[in-house]
Amino acid sequence: MKAVLHFFSGTGNTARAVAILAARLEAAGWDVARAAIAGGVEPPAGIPDLTAVAFPIWAWAPPQFVLEYVRRLPEGQGAPAAVLATCGAFGAQGVGEMERALRRRGYDVVASGEAVYPDNFLLAVDPPTGIPLDEVLAAGDETTMVFATTIVLGAPTRMACAWGHVLWSWPVARLFRICGRRFLGKFFVADDRCTSCGQCAVACPVQAIRMAGAPARPRWGANCAGCYRCIHLCPAQAIQVSMARLAIHLGVNLALAVGWVGAIGGLRERWAALGGGAAWGLAIATATAAFAALMVLQLTALDGLLREFETRPALRRFFAASYTTSFGRYRAPGFRPENNGVLSR
Repeated sequence: MKAVLHFFSGTGNTARAVAILAARLEAAGWDVARAAIAGGVEPPAGIPDLTAVAFPIWAWAPPQFVLEYVRRLPEGQGAPAAVLATCGAFGAQGVGEMERALRRRGYDVVASGEAVYPDNFLLAVDPPTGIPLDEVLAAGDETTMVFATTIVLGAPTRMACAWGHVLWSWPVARLFRICGRRFLGKFFVADDRCTSCGQCAVACPVQAIRMAGAPARPRWGANCAGCYRCIHLCPAQAIQVSMARLAIHLGVNLALAVGWVGAIGGLRERWAALGGGAAWGLAIATATAAFAALMVLQLTALDGLLREFETRPALRRFFAASYTTSFGRYRAPGFRPENNGVLSR
């Protein structure tokens, strides 16, 4: 029996779960291969006896580039597949969305589940340490082992998400995928501890970071996936969530949203006066196009202006002021992204 475990791990939780799954399958005599997922990477050819996809939950959904990777898998032709998600608390519709993606590629999803591991969402969470960390890791490992054992014993189970949770988490996931994830990197700034080592750019799974300026400092593009790998793995802990950037971008977003709502009413009256039979639809379409154009300017021109301000030491310290300077950083024990996410022992 051959299994291929396709996975992405931002800071090591999913890599840890995949290591447990692989070890359990191998102990039962399976031939197991691991395929690390990154932006632009093509899946291996061939259809094994089991195709498993493992990933972290972000905003109650799989990462966008992981979904894109799955859509490029070979046609399953009814072959068995499994889904394993890791999350900080509750994955809502994330597992179900990946199941649907696999079914559309022709796979028969026979097993699915999620395991709770330490939360790395540093925008809002200070990662656990000490005994609390050990307890969360142990609980996640146990859940993963149970999941793997059900596959080995030929009695796999599938996770079900209540429709009530699907109804609220599905739109949140879509909003995050369309625009939310693109802003996460815009909140980041490297403080005076940055050594220009460039490890953040090398480790970025979607090549969203480039080093620019003199001295060179990281710059995040709008293709940021929101994995927080750069902020957690920076050897100098120099990357912070800038409170100034957070306030500026959120303030602009709020103003744009209010303007969008107000513009719809005014445009509807204009279209109606011109005899438009679908005044509401035309008003919404026009306002939304303007909103999207202004958001692009926010992600490009405004971000470029703020980065220019940050080249000045005094302003850089202002932009680097953050609550995250007192937060710890998280990396699952043994995790090395340069080793394709395979845990070292």
